[in-house]
Parts: sequence; structure tokens; C-alpha cells
Amino acid sequence: MLGLVIAALASVPATAATPPTGGAQAGPTPKLRALLCRTACAGVSAARAGSRIRVRGRSLAAVDSVVFLGLRGGADDVAVAPLRARKTYVDARVPRTAVSGRVVLVSRDGAESKASAVPLVIDASAPPVTSGAGDRLAIDVEVQGNRVFYGAEREAQVSYLVRGAQPAKVAVELIRLSDGLAITRWEPTLVAPETPQTVTWDGTAGGNVQRDGRYAFRVFAQSASGATASQVPAATAPASAPGAFLFQRHIFPIRGAHTMGTGAGAFGGGRGHQGQDTFAKCGTRLVAARAGVVKFKQYHSRAGHYIVIDGDNEGYDYAYMHLRDASLVDQGDHVYTGQPIGYVGDTGRAFGCHLHFEIWKAPGWYSGGTAVDPLPLLQAWDKAS
Repeated sequence: MLGLVIAALASVPATAATPPTGGAQAGPTPKLRALLCRTACAGVSAARAGSRIRVRGRSLAAVDSVVFLGLRGGADDVAVAPLRARKTYVDARVPRTAVSGRVVLVSRDGAESKASAVPLVIDASAPPVTSGAGDRLAIDVEVQGNRVFYGAEREAQVSYLVRGAQPAKVAVELIRLSDGLAITRWEPTLVAPETPQTVTWDGTAGGNVQRDGRYAFRVFAQSASGATASQVPAATAPASAPGAFLFQRHIFPIRGAHTMGTGAGAFGGGRGHQGQDTFAKCGTRLVAARAGVVKFKQYHSRAGHYIVIDGDNEGYDYAYMHLRDASLVDQGDHVYTGQPIGYVGDTGRAFGCHLHFEIWKAPGWYSGGTAVDPLPLLQAWDKAS
């Protein structure tokens, strides 16, 4: 097999000796400076569920996710869309499931700020901000991530409360907002009032991974007395609307400024190039574009440090080459979408730091499959993630 790899891999153009830093993710990285609770606070320096906070800093106008870091290494992080994003500040509402911890800002091109120097204190004993429903039946809904990836560490999740004096039967549907189609449904259950409930979605329906796009949880409730309430987002609902989120099957693997290679760095490239070269600074973080199992983790004189991941539920293999060091994951590991796998490097035969990325159809990488041009997919993932 290594002989085939040698035949397939070729050097990048000599003009790439200095890594470019342009590309779709060349926007400034958000700089986070301070946190402040502004409304419905639990004290001078503490927030509660529903509080409005302000994050001050620089280069914040393009922020589209405010991430409340949890305690379990990412599994319990909660992300919300900002209520307002300006150059020097971002406003956001504290989600119901957030816990005390640091805050990170993520721009729409994937650039992440450093975590806040001081954690946001969330007083779990303070009552959450209420809708003022009183004895009326009402539904309070929020999703636990405004952008969700298939096979990610955390699945799409909605949290809801029944507001009112009586228990109610609650049904939840997942709606694809582009056409209003109900993708799946959770049957009615009797829910006590003012008691948080959660529903999760793994990105599939009928055993099939659903297409990229905006989705929303739609929640219906009916009390024993016959009163009804619902939360039904419109197709034009903003990203911050309760219950709405963006679902994506892949994430762009380079999490920093980059430039797509052309000519000899593109698929084919006049020399049988089996993948797409994308240039970035050495040390830029790489993540798994799709969840799957690591088939190979090796070093090769041309490919340098590389790994190959067999993508879950789709029949494609993904190869990542010229990593700076041996991959952070091992052969046989199952990785989730967006999991760190290494760093951009120039190991092997590479002139300039870049990721050589390949996609192979089943049965897989150099095992009977065929390579496909990854550029259209990379461009689509880059635009969306």
C-alpha cells in the first residue's frame, strides 16, 4: 500500500514555501476582555438562567456563538446565538443548562477567542427569569447549541419548561425549516410544571442522516383542563429563536486562517494529485471533518504524519496528511465530528505548512475505492462552519 501512496503523493509547489494566511477564515480572531451581568442578575457579580450578560472585547462583530464551558471537557458545553454582536461587545442570554465556568466566543468563520480569564458565576439556587405566565399554560423553550454537527460530542438538545399551575401532556416535533417537514416526533408525556425537561436528536430520521440546514424543535402542551400552548418557530426565525439551530454533517477541518491551493495543489493538478492542499500556519488546529473510526495512523516519507478516518454512516474515508506531529488520536479510535486530531504541519515532502486532504469512496482509501475531488465539499463546509 505504501508504494501506492508514494505514487499518489507529490510535492506542493515551490511557491508555497511561505504559508499564505488568507482565505475564508482570515477574519480577525475575537478578543474577549471582560464579562458583565446586565439584567436579571443573581447578585453583584453573579448571573442566573435567563440573565442577560455582556461580553466586552475586540473584533466581536462577526461572533455567532457564545459558548458557556461546562465541567466535562465539552460534553456539557452550551452554545447560544448572541442577542446582539457589535465590534466591542456581545450580548447573550444565559441558557438554562449552563453552569458556572469560563466563556468562549466563536465567529461565524470558526475563529475562537481564548476563554475568559474569569469564570462567569451562575447561581443555580436563584430562580430562573420567568415569562410571567402566572397560572396560564405556557411553554419556555431553548436549544443547547445554536450550531450542531452530526456525530459531534454533543447531540442536538432542546430544554423546555411547562409554565402554569397544572401538569400538561407535552409532544415535541423536529421541523426542517426549509420546507416545514416534521422529521421526527417524540410522543406526548405528562410533564410537571416548572420542571426542566430535555429531548435530544442524533441527526438521523428513519436511520438516515438528515441534510444540512436549519431545524427547530416544536413543542406542544395541553393541560388536564384543556388549555393548550405551543412554541412554533417560523421558517424565517432568526438563529437566536427558541428551539432553532443549524445542523451540519461535516465541519471544516482547519480551525484558523487558510488558503485553498490551486494548480498543482488542487485535485488532479496535472500530476495525479489525489487530494486538495489547503495552506495555513504551522500549529493551526485540525479537527475531524466527520465522525468515524481511525483506520490508519502512520508516518510516511512523502505524506509525513497522517491519519485516515472511515466516516460514520456514509461510506467515505478521509485522509489528513503532513500533520506537524503524530495525530492526537490512535488507530482504532472512534472520533467525533470536530474532535481535535492534530495540527497543520509540513512533515514529509511538503514545502510550506498545509493540510493535504483526501476523500475516497467505498470500499475506502487504497482498498478498492476511488478518490474524489474534495474541493467543492471543503468550500461548502468552509462557508457553513
